[in-house]
Amino acid sequence: MSLDKVEKFKKRILDLKVKQQEKKYKKIKVSSYSIAINITIELLTGIGLGAISGIFLDNYLQTKPLMLIICIIFGTTIGFFNMFKTLKKYGYFR
Repeated sequence: MSLDKVEKFKKRILDLKVKQQEKKYKKIKVSSYSIAINITIELLTGIGLGAISGIFLDNYLQTKPLMLIICIIFGTTIGFFNMFKTLKKYGYFR
């Protein structure tokens, strides 16, 4: 009789683990339009902040195009990374 209880307990633990994994990777129910807007904002924010910081650093260091180019590349990289994190949050990557 006690072996039956142990087996039931193991089955319940396994079911709970499966439910936790399903919940973790479940897609959030939102419209495609809001996802597209959110992803676009992530990318444009990274590029915009990179460009603004590059302009300020160029004016401060007197290195006209150099810091602008470096900061735009860095901002674009950060923007794409934030896009990836956002898509992962919505369940498109595991």
